[in-house]
Amino acid sequence: MVAATNLKNGVALSLAMAVILVPTVILSLLLRQKLKFPYWLGTPVWTMAAMLLASLSYYVIRFISVEITDSLGIYLYLLASAAVVSAVFTGKRIFTLPAAGAWALRYTGGFTLAALVISAIREVLSYGTLWGFDLPEPLRLAGAQMPFFGFIMFGIFSAGYQWIRRLAAELREAMAPGGPGREEGGGRL
Repeated sequence: MVAATNLKNGVALSLAMAVILVPTVILSLLLRQKLKFPYWLGTPVWTMAAMLLASLSYYVIRFISVEITDSLGIYLYLLASAAVVSAVFTGKRIFTLPAAGAWALRYTGGFTLAALVISAIREVLSYGTLWGFDLPEPLRLAGAQMPFFGFIMFGIFSAGYQWIRRLAAELREAMAPGGPGREEGGGRL
């Protein structure tokens, strides 16, 4: 999220993530489970595929803005390495092509949500604009342009996400039959 200093960059990173991650995860599954590639051989293959897809994603994201490809720089290839790591660490839990595609789409959706929220906040605070349009009463914070601000925003976003997940798990547990707050006879909450 460091490169997501404006909403256009956030959208571009999200599109690139979809272009890179979904095929990489599916290729990983095919190589590991269908073709029985060992990890030592499969990992370099899907790494090269992810890097190739990162290069090809330039042709998708340049329609958002011509300057985006210059401003993203190395972050696009770091995104490709994240896709490779995700493919490796999730491969032990995914056994079918539809499950691999669904997982990659969920992961991309979460990434997109984080990228759009963080990049919109950073653009508003950094430049007083949103998607390049000036806001009527801009609130500027010079430090919002700096990479550390992106890391801080990502940390806050991650903590909020974990808090929501924990709260949802507690609610599911409380609502479950026989959970805390319920009597055995089907009493009230």
